[in-house]
Amino acid sequence: MSSSNNASTTTIIPDSPGKHTRITFQKLLYDSIGLKLFADFLKNDTPQSLSPASISLEFILAIDKFKLQWGNVSNVQGLKELYETFISNKSKLQVPIPQSLKSELDNVFHSSLPKEITPQVFDKVYNLIFEQLKEDGFKRFMRSPQYSTYIQKRSLDLSTGNNTLNENAILCKLPGETLVHRVMKTMVLNAETKEFVKCLLFTSNFRVSFGNFPKDIANRQSIGLEMLNVYSEIPLATIFRIERKINPGWPGLSATDSVFELYCKDNRKLEFFLESSDSDSVTYWKSLRKLVFPGDPTLLFAFQYKGTFPSVPGWGVYNIYEECLRQRLPFDKWRISDVNHEYKLCPSYPAKIIVPAMITDEQLSSIFSFRSKGRLPVLCWVHPDNGATITRSSQPLVGLTRTRCQADIDLLSEISLVSGGKILYLLDARPKASAVGNTIKGMGYENTAHYGQCRLEFMDIPNIHVIRDSCQKLEYLCQSYGVGSDSLIDWGTAVEDQWLTLLDSTRWLALLRNVLAGATRTTNLIEDGFPVLIHCSDGWDRTSQLSSLSMIMLDSFYRTLIGFEILVEKEWVAFGHKFRERIGHGDPDYSHQQRSPIFLQFLDAVFQLLNQFPCSFEFNEKFLGTIAEALYSCQFGTFLYDNELERQEAKVRERTVSLWSYINANNQEFLNPFYLPDNRVLKVSLHGDSLVLWKNVFLKWNAKSKNNSVLTIEMRADMLKQNT
Repeated sequence: MSSSNNASTTTIIPDSPGKHTRITFQKLLYDSIGLKLFADFLKNDTPQSLSPASISLEFILAIDKFKLQWGNVSNVQGLKELYETFISNKSKLQVPIPQSLKSELDNVFHSSLPKEITPQVFDKVYNLIFEQLKEDGFKRFMRSPQYSTYIQKRSLDLSTGNNTLNENAILCKLPGETLVHRVMKTMVLNAETKEFVKCLLFTSNFRVSFGNFPKDIANRQSIGLEMLNVYSEIPLATIFRIERKINPGWPGLSATDSVFELYCKDNRKLEFFLESSDSDSVTYWKSLRKLVFPGDPTLLFAFQYKGTFPSVPGWGVYNIYEECLRQRLPFDKWRISDVNHEYKLCPSYPAKIIVPAMITDEQLSSIFSFRSKGRLPVLCWVHPDNGATITRSSQPLVGLTRTRCQADIDLLSEISLVSGGKILYLLDARPKASAVGNTIKGMGYENTAHYGQCRLEFMDIPNIHVIRDSCQKLEYLCQSYGVGSDSLIDWGTAVEDQWLTLLDSTRWLALLRNVLAGATRTTNLIEDGFPVLIHCSDGWDRTSQLSSLSMIMLDSFYRTLIGFEILVEKEWVAFGHKFRERIGHGDPDYSHQQRSPIFLQFLDAVFQLLNQFPCSFEFNEKFLGTIAEALYSCQFGTFLYDNELERQEAKVRERTVSLWSYINANNQEFLNPFYLPDNRVLKVSLHGDSLVLWKNVFLKWNAKSKNNSVLTIEMRADMLKQNT
C-alpha cells in the first residue's frame, strides 16, 4: 500500500549509496534509456550471437509484456508461443535453466493442453532468470563506463528539467503503474498555514503525486530519482469530486486563473494551481476527470496492477467447505445447497448457501420470491456447544395484505428445530416505524402469529441515508479541527473550543453504539441458546454489520488475521454488500443517494472492540486502517463490484490481485504485539465514555492531529521494548 502525508514532507531514501546514486534492476526495466544501454551492454558480451544474458533479458521482457496485455487471464496459444520461443528444444533462444524446470514445462506443453493455462506457469523460470540476471549481468553493467554515463545523464536531466528520461522511474512504485500525463509545475495550498508550496505534479494511472527535488539538486554530483520529496499522494479512485474554479481569492493569482480542488473519500481536501496556460489547465482537468471517473470498473487501477505475492492465501482465503468443517457444522442437520448455482434465483447471493437439511431445493425456490431481492434465510454461524445459530436474510414481502409463504414458515420452523428447539428470535435491524412503513411498498416484517416458534424485536438502527449524513458532518468537523479563523472553512478556531459538543452533534458515535448494541443483543441470545435470524430491508448493509460483529464477539477465530479476512469475504463480499454502489468506485455522481459508509462504520465498530480488548485480537489497528484505505484506492480487486455474479463476469479473480495477498505477504506489519489468544466472548461496553473517535482514520490527514500523533498499541509496544 502506498500513502503519504499532505501535512509534512517525506523523503524517499535512495536504494543504496555509491559514487553515483544507483538505480535498482527492477526500475531499470521500466526506464527505456537505461534498458537500451543494458541490452547493448549484454550484446557486446558475444557480438556474433546472442549471449545467455541477452536471451534472459529477452525472456523477462516478453513475459512482462504478456502479463501487461493479458494479466492472469488464460491465453493458451500465447503461452505456447512463449514456450516454443524460449524453452523448447527447437528454440534458438533457450533460456539457461535447470533440466528439472525445463522438464516441468515440457510436460505441460507436450501433453494435451488444458483449456486454461495462466502466465503463472512460467513463474518459477521467471523468478530464477530474474535473479540470475540481476546478480550477474546487471552487476557487471553497474561496473561499466556505460552505467556511469547513464547515471550522470539521469542526474543532469533531473536538475535541468529535461524530461527525455523515462519518467515512470520517478513516480511509479507499483507494478503496472505508469505515468499518463507529462510532469507539470504547480502550487499547492497548505490548509493549515495558508502558504503556497511549489511542487511538480505527477499523474499516473494510479495516483496524483505532488513533490519536489532537493533545492541543491543542481549542485550534487550524484542525484537519483528516488530523492524526490513527496508532499502529497492521492490514489485516483479515492477522489470523489474535482472542482475547477476561477481564483477564489488566492494572493498572487490573476482574477481569471483557475484553481483545482480535490475532495477525497478518505476525508482529504487538496487545492492547487497549475503554473501553465489556461488551455493546458482545461486539458489537464478533462484528462484527470477521465482518469478518476472511468465509469467502467475494468478501467480502474486494480485491473492494471501487477503485484505478485506467491505462496500466500489471497482469493482462496475463504472456502465454504473448509469453514463448515472449522465450525464443526452438523451435516445431519444442515446442508450446502447449489440451488443458486447460476445466480438466477438471487443475483446478490453466493452460488452456495447453507440451509437446514430437511428443506428441499423446491421449497427454497418458492421462498426466493417471498423475500426482498430473493435473499432467503441462510446460515452464517453455529455455536459449537449449544447449537444456537446465526442466520441472515432480507425482509419478507408481506405488504399491507400481510401475505404469507408456507415454505418460509416451514424454513424458519426448521431453523428453530435444528438449532436446539428454542424460540427463534427475529432481530429486525430497522426502527419499527421504518419496517411498518415498508408494508405500504409491498414489503415489511414477519407476522409472528404465522411463525409459532418466533419472537420479533427491532434493533432501531437507522438507514444508510442517516449514516451518510452523520459521516459527512464528522468529516467536515475533522477537516476544520485546528484550522485557523482565516480558513476557507468557516468554523475556525471555535471547533477546538467546542470539540466534544460538535463531535456529539454529528451523532457518529451514537449511531456506532446502536450497531454495537444490536450485535450485543445477538451475542447474548446465542449465549443463552436462542437461535437468531438477522435482517434489515434488503439484508446487505445492517445485516452484514450485525452478523459480522456478533461472530467476532462470539468466535475468537474471527479475531485472528486470517479469520477476519474470511469473515469479510463471507459476510460482506460473498453475501453481496454493494461496495460499488455504496463507495462509488469510478463514478462521478458523488451525491448519489445510495452512497453510504456502511463498511467503514463496521471497521470503526471493530476498532472499538480492539480498543476495549487490546489483547484479544491477533491483528492491530494498522490492519483495519489498511483495509479502509484499500476500500477507496482500488489497488486491489477485493472490494470491486456489488456481488459474486458481477465479479465472475468481470473475471476479477483472474485479472486483479486480492488485498489479502498483500496483507498476508506482509503480515508482520499487521500483528498485535499484545495478542493473548483466548476463547472468551467479548462483552463490549456501550457507555458514552467507552466509545472513542477513530483518530487514525478520521483525523489522519489533519495537520494539527498529525503534530499530536495518537499513541497506538504498536507504538506502546515499541516503547516497552526500548525500555527493557
